[in-house]
Amino acid sequence: MPPAEALVFIASKHTNPVRRRVLWRVSVEDAKKICSDPRTAGPHYMLCFTTENIDDPASFVYVPDNGRHADVLRDHRIRILRDHTTPRPAATRQPK
Repeated sequence: MPPAEALVFIASKHTNPVRRRVLWRVSVEDAKKICSDPRTAGPHYMLCFTTENIDDPASFVYVPDNGRHADVLRDHRIRILRDHTTPRPAATRQPK
């Protein structure tokens, strides 16, 4: 069974976007490493993760990674499952 997946998103002070700004889709274990690292928070933002409704495009939008946290990903050996450059999987149709 594959590990549970999570979305790592940006939570910014004084903003309430309609859709969460997602940087990466990773395992829950890796999301915990990313979000508990002190380098992923500043005075006006922090990286958070969720496992709720992660495939709902009405709730999330992938945004480009500007490389700010490349050292965190490298130091924790994080494997990105999906980012803004990874195409969304095609929707599967259920037969009628």
